Amino acid sequence: MDDKIRGLLTHTFYIKKRDIKITTMDILLFCVLTGFALLARYALRNVVAGDYKMFFEPWVATLREAGGGIKGLAAEFEYVDYTTPYLTILSFISICPFLNTLLLMKIVSIFFDFVAAFAIMAIVYHETKSTTKAILGYGTLLLVPTILTNGAMWAQCDIIFTSFILWSLYFMLRDKPAMSMMFYGIAFAFKLQTLFLAPLYLILWMKGKIKLKHFLFLPLMYVVGMIPALIAGQSFWELISVYFFQANGAMDIYALSHKFPNIYQLIGTDVFLFEYADAGIWITLGALMILLYVFARKNYMFNTRLMLRMGMLLTMTVVFFLPHMHERYAVLVDVMAIIYLFIEPEKFYIPLLTILCSFAGYTIYLAQNNIVPMYLYTVVFILLMFDHAVSCMKLMKENVLE
Repeated sequence: MDDKIRGLLTHTFYIKKRDIKITTMDILLFCVLTGFALLARYALRNVVAGDYKMFFEPWVATLREAGGGIKGLAAEFEYVDYTTPYLTILSFISICPFLNTLLLMKIVSIFFDFVAAFAIMAIVYHETKSTTKAILGYGTLLLVPTILTNGAMWAQCDIIFTSFILWSLYFMLRDKPAMSMMFYGIAFAFKLQTLFLAPLYLILWMKGKIKLKHFLFLPLMYVVGMIPALIAGQSFWELISVYFFQANGAMDIYALSHKFPNIYQLIGTDVFLFEYADAGIWITLGALMILLYVFARKNYMFNTRLMLRMGMLLTMTVVFFLPHMHERYAVLVDVMAIIYLFIEPEKFYIPLLTILCSFAGYTIYLAQNNIVPMYLYTVVFILLMFDHAVSCMKLMKENVLE
């Protein structure tokens, strides 16, 4: 009997079309991790964060008063800085006859948690060809504290654009640039923070992985995303200018860093607000230009590991130097750190400490608690960036083409 059970657990199934091997134990692991992830989210279902009361609940009420659905998009807001795709989701939530607004918003974010988790699974399997590692990557994304609390606890939607970026990276790894840039364009239609990874796509263009015409997917997907609001009668120019309003940073000017351990935690987050904010933008662009020059000037083999390392370093650079950074804007760094963990496990401390630094800001906002001073997390983040930069340079030298 025991031998039969052990034999069943180790039985291997083959998916010939995808050349995938999977055991019964892998299937059980997938089911157990999925169950734990859902139970953890269920436990957080009733948490009400300040952002929901201050912004989301009034926005949904405004959409409902305007008729909800497509009609609701004609609503006039005193202030709103989301693009049409997410407002469309909120507008349909406003007229949903079952559950309450908070739970429905969390369900949307949780759905995209799983979309992102499957993307992580696909990326890890593409690189390692290990079903077990792919499933562990899937489970890790669903259980890390930043991803878990962002949607299931906070009712935020950062995972939506992040999930599309992950699928964009996956299709880039499979040498499907058009499909990759289409997903990247969809991400851009949801959130301006998609551009944090834009320098990587410039490097991919420099290395001949994508063409200039593929970048047209960004404005194209943005305009496609505007269609519901245009049908509702909104002005084209007002819709197209949402990101200009966000970039102006009028709502975030009261602090140089919003609970994220970046450089402003070392020099003060509430002094020289306008001066440091303006200078910080140019410093960020300068730092990115240096990295772009270093990464683009040499002739080397551009493989998967190097692409993912560069992507993570470039994103870390943006969130470290850019002013008015919110704690949850580093979600791209967090998910790329998870990929890094399974592709290069010997560097396990990089993703571990990176996510710890991100979550420190979450605890300040959600739990109103700050046991360790934020500047210490900043020092850790600097060391991680330096370590990561050294790793990138070493891998470049190893792959130099004569």
